[in-house]
Amino acid sequence: MKKKSNPDKVHGNMRVLASHARAVSASQDAKAESRIVIAVIGEDRPGIMAGVTGVLAKVNANILDVSQTIMSDLFTMVMLVDIKGISVPFSKLKGTLELYGQSSGLSIIVQHEEIFRAMHRV
Repeated sequence: MKKKSNPDKVHGNMRVLASHARAVSASQDAKAESRIVIAVIGEDRPGIMAGVTGVLAKVNANILDVSQTIMSDLFTMVMLVDIKGISVPFSKLKGTLELYGQSSGLSIIVQHEEIFRAMHRV
């Protein structure tokens, strides 16, 4: 014998699922807002990574992932950084990194993760 579904229970379950989906979405948004992408490009030389990571360490930023490659004499690095615990505003960190890049002959681009992802959607 086929069991009848209870419409109230089905709607209740749908409300629970919808609520859970909203919570997950909010959590993902909060994560994306607290993470930045840093791209570094320049002529290869010793100390590039140390200089950039030193700036991040001074403000208590946490490096989540890093990829770096040297192509011929060109240094390239992309970092994913958690900034939720930083001791300065994001704008100050971004300015400090960009200034460090200018003084070191590097191109440093700093973006919130959600902006980076939006710009690179296909």
